[in-house]
Amino acid sequence: MKRINFLLALLAVLLMASCSSADEKLRALIPDDAVGVVRINLPSVLNKAGIKKGEDNEMELSIPANLMKTIEMANENLVDDVNIFGDVISNLPESGIDVKNNCYIFLSPGTYRSVALFHLDDEDKALEMVSKIAGGKMKEMSGIMFVSHLDYGYAIDDDVLMIGRYTIPVPDDKASAAAKKIIDRSTPSLLEKEEVSKAIDVKDCDITAYIDAKGLPLVYDNSDLKPLMGEFSPMDLLAGSGIKAMTATVNFNDSKKGEEKVEIVTDFICASNSMYGLIYDKIIATADGGDATEALAAVPGDFDTYFAVKVNGAGIMNLPGSSMLFDNLNTFPLTNGVNCKGIISSINGALVFGMQQFGDMDYNLGVSAQSTAPEMVVNEIVNIANQRGQAPYKNANGEYVYDDNYSNGDKAIVMSNNGGVVYMRYINYVPTTGADSWPALAGVLNTSRMVLFHQVKVNGTPEGCLCWGLRNKTHGEGFYFTLDENENIVQSALKFLCWREPSSIEYEDIGLADYY
Repeated sequence: MKRINFLLALLAVLLMASCSSADEKLRALIPDDAVGVVRINLPSVLNKAGIKKGEDNEMELSIPANLMKTIEMANENLVDDVNIFGDVISNLPESGIDVKNNCYIFLSPGTYRSVALFHLDDEDKALEMVSKIAGGKMKEMSGIMFVSHLDYGYAIDDDVLMIGRYTIPVPDDKASAAAKKIIDRSTPSLLEKEEVSKAIDVKDCDITAYIDAKGLPLVYDNSDLKPLMGEFSPMDLLAGSGIKAMTATVNFNDSKKGEEKVEIVTDFICASNSMYGLIYDKIIATADGGDATEALAAVPGDFDTYFAVKVNGAGIMNLPGSSMLFDNLNTFPLTNGVNCKGIISSINGALVFGMQQFGDMDYNLGVSAQSTAPEMVVNEIVNIANQRGQAPYKNANGEYVYDDNYSNGDKAIVMSNNGGVVYMRYINYVPTTGADSWPALAGVLNTSRMVLFHQVKVNGTPEGCLCWGLRNKTHGEGFYFTLDENENIVQSALKFLCWREPSSIEYEDIGLADYY
């Protein structure tokens, strides 16, 4: 009996060592010039999604019907593109991927701008899966098995599957050589840096991430917000503000009946005496941080995206160079004669922006601000408009309307004030609710200094909502929740990832050209 116990203990040790070595193998492949890395706890995520059932030899993998339906719809809508998330998930049961270990994704300033790494327990199955996805068999190139398909390169070697998205189109020989360099571990690992490994190795988390400031534009470009913002990238501003990096942890709460949500915690790592720190201390930290419900109520409640920040307008005037900037504004024809200093200085509290896309290239917009002198702000704008021959009319609610055809459904600028809030809308309909009708948004804004709220859609239908708030200078907390209380939260998140696959872009478009 003792001998059997010893053998069982030895087997357990070997199994643990095997899992550890598989994880260490992938960690070693992340190059030290990567600008971000994400670790996904595959066993936990797949368990919570209902995809992975049982353990070890009795384990079964099956893709839920509603998730498969979304993947199939996404593939039907694709034109010269790849639904990489959907392809991997739909083929997961026969993929050869080792789902007992973590997978890693890193962002790179090289041939591949993003790379996913999986450990394999069956290379033959993985070869079949990749050949099916790519529409052609993998071939030996640069000493590894490789195939290229549209924006992606796929490589298999030494029980590792690498899927990389190209930064710019490259020939197969260069792409395979770049993949070989990654798989051969020819550079030190980014995870050898203590700051990075500390962020990635947080225990009991489904997903952990470390993103360098240079990688933030890459993350943003792959998000659902990119189409809404067009050429303007707020991440470019963050990358040049003194923020060195961002860390994040994500956990899927698998409780039931309306309590399911994804919990997100973020932290910024900032340089000392940074521009971001100065702006936060002078403008955000000193703003009225009280109830912002009235400011939310002034913005339509059926928009897709809201961004709000607590602002101290007087603090803006105290920033170096601000006074000169606003003096110069009075020299421009568009702003000549406008009391810009007075308008900005009056803001003290929440400044809320909302937007909604309709059609291909048009948006409904709304903005509101808590002001110490809302009537002054409205009168200032109305008087200047009158002087320029753009007199408004008042609607039944006493709002100033700048469009004679508004009643016929044309877009119009509508402006007024309500209590301590001044607001302006540019929309093609009459709103019936305000953004305060979202309890999650109102709750987070009233306890945070900055908030982002976004409705996530699948096939044009709202699937869930992402809400994140900056609690202090460096710490943020947020969550994602489904709009159907019976929806599995992980399946909901996967449906979104499988539905939207961003189109290709050139690396110059994301502000990293100088880094390459």
